[in-house]
Amino acid sequence: MLANRLFILKVMPIDYKKYPKDWKQIRERILKRAKNKCECCGIENHIVVSSYKKDGKTVWVDHDLTQWMRSNCPKRVKVVLTIAHLDHDENNHNVGDDRLKAMCQLCHLRYDSEEKKRRRKLTQTTS
Repeated sequence: MLANRLFILKVMPIDYKKYPKDWKQIRERILKRAKNKCECCGIENHIVVSSYKKDGKTVWVDHDLTQWMRSNCPKRVKVVLTIAHLDHDENNHNVGDDRLKAMCQLCHLRYDSEEKKRRRKLTQTTS
């Protein structure tokens, strides 16, 4: 029971209505291609990592629980691979596998950050 409280699960919200009907099969195909690892940083799906800030940037470290307890890292995070649309268009139902990439949630958030800023600016100027 205690082990369940030692990590925080951060999952990106997904509106499946915007995705193709066969999205679950597409997702499985991309994860298989990626060998169930992030195609950016190589971290494995579903492992638990220590998360901390270094020079203002979030860093994940994969090491065992006893080492984490000794180092007193502030957070434990479960890695969950997501599928990133490299064109940032989740409404593009004709996207090929070459325009999709398996990413851990940290890499996916970093990849999308500039696009999210651009969309916020657009929303602010049209409001």
